[in-house]
Amino acid sequence: MYRFALRSNPAPVTRLVHPARRPDRGRAVCTGLAQAALELLQDGDLSAACELLCDHVAAPQGMRLAWGAAWMRRVQSERLRRPPGKGRGTPIGTKVPIAVVLAPPTPIRISALGGFDLTIDGVTFASGAKPQRRPLDLLKVLLVSNGTVGAAELADKLWPDSDGDTARNSLQVAVHRLRRLLGRDQAVVVQDRKVCLAHELCAVDLWTFERDAQHLMYAFPEAASFTEKTVECLRLYRGHLFAHEADQAWMLAPRERLRRLWLGLVRRLGDRYEKRGECDRACELYQRAVDLDPLAEEVYRRLMRCQQRAGESVEAMHTYRRCREQLVTVLGVGPSAETERLYNTLRSVA
Repeated sequence: MYRFALRSNPAPVTRLVHPARRPDRGRAVCTGLAQAALELLQDGDLSAACELLCDHVAAPQGMRLAWGAAWMRRVQSERLRRPPGKGRGTPIGTKVPIAVVLAPPTPIRISALGGFDLTIDGVTFASGAKPQRRPLDLLKVLLVSNGTVGAAELADKLWPDSDGDTARNSLQVAVHRLRRLLGRDQAVVVQDRKVCLAHELCAVDLWTFERDAQHLMYAFPEAASFTEKTVECLRLYRGHLFAHEADQAWMLAPRERLRRLWLGLVRRLGDRYEKRGECDRACELYQRAVDLDPLAEEVYRRLMRCQQRAGESVEAMHTYRRCREQLVTVLGVGPSAETERLYNTLRSVA
């Protein structure tokens, strides 16, 4: 039940590894290796950090724990022996300049938030031509599914009234036409009964927003970079998914999911502003939010409270009237009881 794990680089180590303890030990070693690599980078030794991580990946599975522990001891011992201020590179905590290899510009750029825009090799595509409707619909479905959708699901969404064979044939034609539209066959890949849009060829505002917003929803709001990153992420949300496009059944659920994610991010950033007493910034944030979503009643309430705190009671009353008008006109209902109570409270102290 025991076996030896031996590796001579960076230092000969022989260690007993018990199978029952391997998972916990493996996590500890991986954490230590990450710290060792970070310390090497802080010392300016980029080549050693790369060697550490690359060799760890290449090492046989059974040798990784002992070898990783040896690397950790080597880095730590070298740092302890080094006289203060006599490091190989820059001091700990100093940012180390690392050469960056610039990737070629992404040839396909797509905006799906607040409308639909497609740019191919710097040329904006005009989507008014009727023959392009089906390939563009296929592209939109791929966009809301993060680039990968099963062929059967695509056929059901785009040709719900066609039988199986007809829908599959139509999908094949649409894939072929979309490849021609995008100017490259490798942009749309069919594999394992799935249709995939190549991420490396496409820059999509929807994908960037959803990825960053999901991360920020769980980020620590007191972090120094939280506000800046959240503001940058919210800039990507120029409006709801495929706004001004003809509504289709498959659009509705993704549109609502993204709207809720956006509103959640607005709440988090607004809470941050209000906690810091930055009412002007909070008002600006909420004002932009109700401009994008005139039916977001909760955001109207937040805006009214901030306007009242800033001494703008008249503006708060105007915000209430705007909220009421939108709800009555579009939905045929008045404001909620909570909004009415807030309005009456603000009016009493105005």
